[in-house]
Amino acid sequence: MKKALLLCSLFFLLSCSNSDDTTKVSNSDFHPPVWIQGNWGLEGAGSSGVLFTFAANDFCMTTQSFKQCQQEFVNQYRQPGNGVTVKETITAAAYTAEIKYFAGQSIIYSFRKLSNTSIEWTAVPGSVLIKQ
Repeated sequence: MKKALLLCSLFFLLSCSNSDDTTKVSNSDFHPPVWIQGNWGLEGAGSSGVLFTFAANDFCMTTQSFKQCQQEFVNQYRQPGNGVTVKETITAAAYTAEIKYFAGQSIIYSFRKLSNTSIEWTAVPGSVLIKQ
């Protein structure tokens, strides 16, 4: 009887280990600051312009023809042998995310806070995004 109880205890102990399934929130490469989180639309473009959506663990760019979330994009390119790195620079008035791909290519997203309701997308001079 003791052996059966010991065997059952051992089985439950081994089957109740920590899950390897983690959410993207904890494994995200992106951490936009609180001041930029939300929806931002291109000033003067109405519904036809670019929209950026910043969350605590990712950001997405939406146009009329596509939506691209950066974490999903990075995950698609991150394959064995293909190193992808993300370097963020976060200050009280700026957010930059540089995505470096295995072939030496990189994409840089950079935003500068103008006010609590407007930011500048520095890659496109003069492009002011308004908080929606």
